[in-house]
Amino acid sequence: MAEDHIRKSIELLNLQIQSKSRIHRCLGLEILRRENALNGINPEQFYSDYIRNDLCFNYPGLFCVTPYYIPKGDGGVRQLHFMEAPLRVLYYALGFYCLELTQTIRTQLAPINRNSSIDTHYGAKIRLDKPQKSQIYYKEDYQEFNRDIRQTVRRHVQQHKVAVLHIDIQDFFNSIDHSNLVEIIDSQATPESRLSLRYDESTKLAVRDILFLIMQRHEGLPLSKQNIVSNLLSHLFLCPVDNFMRRIQIDTLPSLTFHRYVDDMFVTVQFQSTETNENIGATMLNLSTNIGAFLSSNLDLRLNPLKTRLDIITSEDEVNQLIERSRLISFYNPLPEKKGESPQLTLNRAISVLNSMKTTFMKQGFVGRIATNDDLALKQCFQRAVTHYTQSEQARLQLETVFQNWNPALMPKSITILMFLVSRAPNALQILINYVVNNLNNTLLSLNTIYLAEHLMLLDQYNNQLNTPISNLLQGSSDPYIKLLSRLITPSIPANNSYIQIQNQCLVEYDSLMKQVRRTVLAEKLSLYSLAYNHLLNTFQEWCYCKQGKNIGRNNYDRNNVIDWLTPIADNDELTFIITLFDRRNRNTISHPGDEKVEVSPISKAEYEKHLRRLNLCLLNFSRRLSLQNQS
Repeated sequence: MAEDHIRKSIELLNLQIQSKSRIHRCLGLEILRRENALNGINPEQFYSDYIRNDLCFNYPGLFCVTPYYIPKGDGGVRQLHFMEAPLRVLYYALGFYCLELTQTIRTQLAPINRNSSIDTHYGAKIRLDKPQKSQIYYKEDYQEFNRDIRQTVRRHVQQHKVAVLHIDIQDFFNSIDHSNLVEIIDSQATPESRLSLRYDESTKLAVRDILFLIMQRHEGLPLSKQNIVSNLLSHLFLCPVDNFMRRIQIDTLPSLTFHRYVDDMFVTVQFQSTETNENIGATMLNLSTNIGAFLSSNLDLRLNPLKTRLDIITSEDEVNQLIERSRLISFYNPLPEKKGESPQLTLNRAISVLNSMKTTFMKQGFVGRIATNDDLALKQCFQRAVTHYTQSEQARLQLETVFQNWNPALMPKSITILMFLVSRAPNALQILINYVVNNLNNTLLSLNTIYLAEHLMLLDQYNNQLNTPISNLLQGSSDPYIKLLSRLITPSIPANNSYIQIQNQCLVEYDSLMKQVRRTVLAEKLSLYSLAYNHLLNTFQEWCYCKQGKNIGRNNYDRNNVIDWLTPIADNDELTFIITLFDRRNRNTISHPGDEKVEVSPISKAEYEKHLRRLNLCLLNFSRRLSLQNQS
């Protein structure tokens, strides 16, 4: 990854941040926008300062990710990841690198896959040549994905039966193995691309280390709203599945079509109308079993049996039922923008859905999944003409009425559109804000409340009503979600503190030194504190060796050499601490594996962090005294 990839990642991030659309605004990008976090990042300087010599590992505040949870469905949660601006720039640069690396193969296979009805999407269309012209919103890609499935089934069902297999992968994003990912990307690059972009074993290790820095484990990709790069990398990760489906199509099922949006997959197979459902079911069971076996043996992924479903379609009516069950978007035609129904009628349909939700909740105490067409009726309020109409007095009165006696528990059902609609009704909006304020002051704080607070704070109509309760919460809470919300109130770009107190110039000059720092950081993130302690001392010993500059072989440079060199610039307490470091390191099996004389004495987190702090103080003192010596 060079300066060009970093420049492109900044351009793409700016494109996302500068979007004024309420539909696509989200917490992470809004924080970066309010903090003007990208303004001070110069691509060439950023690459030189942090990337070229892996110094990103030495700045945990700048290259930091904050995991937090949001409500998902009815009672579930989804973990999202907020990346600080420098880390997001690095991650997006990684995306551009992988995009360029695989471009030749993808370009040549695209028309072949299209002609073979192998249809894949990742929620955007990133342009390598002009990132600022990229299509960044998932909606357009997802509409195309849905449309292709609907058209395929409708076309094939004419005088045939169509089996539709909807495949779901268990915990997909969290299950992507980084080792597998770098090898799969390798398989999608031409030799020329690998050579020109230097995609070798060292680069693969660097990619894995960056992903580990983000996830703090060897699996998974960060999730956040409008995270184009995670969608892209996971899309590339599943390309072997596309190839596998093409092989089945060629070998056994020529009528097979395969539609994939990241990990959302539909397989259709055409059968004669006289074929029994029993035989069709057996064929499709065999197919799904083979797909499951392929995912397991090649990608370490598992099918979700509760969400993997087979439908056998025999008529147009059943196609409509499939669309509803599978939540495939079936757009009302013609749309208001195509001189169809009036904006008032579109809003009336949405209000009918809202009233239905309210009535159901009052009777049953819950509302299950919103029907696809109902969800669509709500989202069509984002049509330009309808959005404009919702500013009228008539629309305001209608919305004020429907949001009377509206339970906030319904808001997460389709929060983006519901929050937009309630924002058009000032009285209803104030009632909702009051509800959130009261619940933010509740000792038993609900995750739903924080979630509502986030979306309220991102509305154009928001007037700082939640600032005080959130600030008060921050005083006594360590919840990462609350800390992120507080940054919407008071922007606070993280401090530029280094992990190890060695000057950047020294780390850049001595590559061996930075390698030890990187190993230390990665071991610490794995909670392997004995290993991290070993690398920490190696870092210090390597620093002494580089600074001493005497003609001593590295393999022969030991504790005695370190102590002798430090004696003129260290007091007795500092020398005692350094001696303790060596002795503590030598009394665990990390540095002396298999030595029976070494006692098993693992390093705890508390001890490691205590010694890290003390060593950093020593390094500052030693550096200052060396500088004074040189001046004299």
